[in-house]
This record gives sequence, structure tokens and C-alpha cells, in this order.
Amino acid sequence: MYSLSWADRLWGKQAKWAYLLCAAVILLFTLLGSREIWTQEHRWSDIVYGMFYSHDFLHPRLDGNDYYDKPLLSYWLVAGVAIVIGDLNTWAMRIPSALAGLLAIGSIYYLGTYLKDKRLGLLAGWMLLTTFYFIFWARTSSTDMLNMAGSLFAVAWYFSRRQQTHLFNYIIFFLILALTALCKGLVGPMVAILAILPDMLLQDNWKKHLNLRVWVGMIPALIIYGLPFWASTHFSIQGYRENGLYEVYRENIMRYFHPFDHKDPIYTYFLYLPIYLLPWTFFFVPALISLKSRWSLLSKNSKWMIYSTALLFLFFTLSGSRRSYYVLPIVPFAILLTADWILSSPGAIKRYQWAGRVAIISFILFFLNFGVLQPLYYSKNSVKHFTMALKTEAVKIKPWSTWKFVLLDAESKIPFYLHLPPDIKNNSVIGDREKQTKTALLKAWPILKNLPKDTIFITRKIYLSFLKNIFRNYSRIELKPDGFFNKDNIDSPVAFIPR
Repeated sequence: MYSLSWADRLWGKQAKWAYLLCAAVILLFTLLGSREIWTQEHRWSDIVYGMFYSHDFLHPRLDGNDYYDKPLLSYWLVAGVAIVIGDLNTWAMRIPSALAGLLAIGSIYYLGTYLKDKRLGLLAGWMLLTTFYFIFWARTSSTDMLNMAGSLFAVAWYFSRRQQTHLFNYIIFFLILALTALCKGLVGPMVAILAILPDMLLQDNWKKHLNLRVWVGMIPALIIYGLPFWASTHFSIQGYRENGLYEVYRENIMRYFHPFDHKDPIYTYFLYLPIYLLPWTFFFVPALISLKSRWSLLSKNSKWMIYSTALLFLFFTLSGSRRSYYVLPIVPFAILLTADWILSSPGAIKRYQWAGRVAIISFILFFLNFGVLQPLYYSKNSVKHFTMALKTEAVKIKPWSTWKFVLLDAESKIPFYLHLPPDIKNNSVIGDREKQTKTALLKAWPILKNLPKDTIFITRKIYLSFLKNIFRNYSRIELKPDGFFNKDNIDSPVAFIPR
């Protein structure tokens, strides 16, 4: 009865939306900025920092190169948060994704309520909140959570007004799609439209929505969507070579039919959808298996959950370009399908009890991971500690602002933590890092043959054995391994300061 009482508090008779909301705020925002920026996060840090540096918010650049692969809104959201809190830091970078995570939780709750009842909405909300990769991406600066939340919000908006044909409803629906498309691209609107299509066919109301008001409702959305692209072209600057609308075509349509990268095998999502649903995969699989036996008993709304999940899975699988995290927009629909099965009968009580256990245990474990262990780890082992040590040593010689910097295949997050100008080049190597020799490094980095004065060099520990003799008259700054928090890492940063 103990586990049943927990389930009852979370999505039963005693449950409240406020409990889910508070839990979401705790998981999504607790020490959100404590983790170092991670792989692709450096794109948002470098591009937004470059926008502030150049006072140009219409022409994104990365590593000194034109980079319009993503529309502008995700960068503007980070910049807006940075202005509000007064600093471009890891908090500012991740707050838009965390807020999008809250929007996704609210959307799936209301969507479940519209489809069936409050109990389904709360269960689906708790399940999504206690899905590992949902938390991971909601605490990561990228477009993926913005994209998922926008498409899910559009679907929830449709279901709340699917029997109405008011112009205002259409305007808001298409504005949601336009803003979603301005974050990542056309995939967000496609997810929403493909998810809605089965319901229109099941309810046989598609003819009702083919009216003049739909086309009029698209006009404000098209204007809002086109404005940033128009502005970046109209206020063009000399030498900027990328066109935003062409990049939309290249990154969405061309990549779908004729991919130029990210060509994972066709079975990719058969592997990664179960992974992205953890720990609820152990409910999702039996829910799928049970479909044949209970199909005749399902309502139209229950069948919609199945059709939408299957159609979205097919859409992403048929794309020529596949990556593991592209599966993220399917997760909420698979969650709804699973939640509906958990609450169905017969046998619902046992599933109900186990779902309560899983939700509580997952919440505790995820809070410990994201809110306690990760902050503790990075409090002892981070690039921030390295940059503090570097600045402390450098200012002993002369003021920090007078130093020049050369990056020798340094980690991409180094410029963010040192607040270096965005036009500083990160000199790469030729071939694999693990196969470099001293001769190869001298060829890739000719600057080593004539070291400039007043310059700090930053590289990785993997090159230390080749470089220490070249920089023998320099002071060396590096993170010292302590065997626990800071283990010996060949990619950890190393800096050489002229004595």
C-alpha cells in the first residue's frame, strides 16, 4: 500500500498539478549552471559571445567562420537571458532549455487531460519528468528541447481547440509553429503536423479545418518566421557568405532526402527510442506487446497515441540523416501511449503500483545525479579552476588584458571560460590526435618555430611530451590529478606562460 499511496499522490485522487510543477522546477533548475559546457554547447557560447562582441545579432559566426546552420531564435533567447542576469555564463545558456522543459511538462499534462482525464495528464507528466534523457537535454544548451517543447505545445493547443474553427486559434497555432521553426528548423512544425494528422482522420474533422480562416491564420506566422531571415539579408555585411533560408533548405529538406552527414543506419531509432525512454522502456515494451489483444477496446484518442507515435517513428526512420538524439521529439508521444496502458484494465493496479515506485526512485536518483553529484564533481574538477589558476599566474607578470593568446588544438570551451575574442583561431592538427609526432606538430603549427612574445599558448595534455622542451622557458599551468575527482585526462588543458 505504501507504493500505491505514492502513486495516488502523484496522479491519483490526491494528486495536484502543483506537485508536478514544483518537482519539475527542482529537477530542471537545481544548480543548472554547475556543469561545464558540454560538446555542442560551445556553439551557443561562442556564437552568442561573438554577437555581443561584434554587436551583430543577425549574422552568427563560429570559430571565425560564417555559421547559419540554425535559425537565430535560440541564440537570441540565450542573449536575452544573459542581458537579464547580467552575464553570459552557463546559467544563461541553459535557462532557455530548462524553461522549454517546463513547457513540455505542462503541454503533456494538458494534452493527457484533453485526451482522457487529469490522471492520464499527471501520469504522463511525471513519466516525462523522470525520463533520463528528457532531463539531460532540458539541462543542456541546444535547440533540441526547444524544438520538442514547441511541437508538443502546438499539439496540445490543437487538442484543446480541435472542435473550434476560430481565426484566433489558427493564428496562435501557426505562431507556435513559426517560433518552433525559428529555433531548430522545419522539423518541429513537421512533428506537430504529423502528430495531428491521425486525429483529424480518426475524428473525420479535417474537412472542417480546410477553410479560409486557416490560410489567413498562416499570414502572421509567415511574417514572424521570415523577419529574421529578411533582416539578416537586408542588413547584410560585407563578406558574410551564408544565406539563412538556403541553410533551412540545406539542413532540413536536403538533409532529409540527400544527407551529407549523420548517416547512421536505418535501425538507429529501434535502438535509441528504448534508450531515450529509460526507465519507462520497461513499461513501453509490454504496452506495445499488448496492443493486439486490446485494440478493439481502445478509444479513438487511445488509438491516436499509437498512430502518432508510429507515424513519427516512421518519419524519422525514413530520413536519410539519422542521429541518436533526433529521436527526442517522439518521446512524449511514446510516453502518452505507455501511460494510457498503465491506467488501463485489467491488471492496472499492479502497473499503477510499479509506476509509482519507478517515478519516485527515478526522481531521487536523477536529483542526486544532476543536482548533487555533478555539481560536486565540477566543484573539484573543471576548466574554471584551470582558468582561475592561469589568470592568477599571468597577472603576476602583467595585466591580463595585455596578453595575447594562441590555441593549439585546445578544447572548444576554453575561449568561453577565458572570455577570449571570438576571432582567435584554434589551430588544429593534421590527422588523429593519438598519432601525432613532434615533426607533425611543428608542421601543423609553424608558430612554434618562432614563438611570439607576450603570448600565452594553450593546448591539451596529450601533446605535453612533445611541447615541454619547446616551452622549457615557460611556466606551465595544468590541472593536477588527485586520483578521484580529477583523474589524469589526456584532453585536460595545459597553458604555457612566458617567464
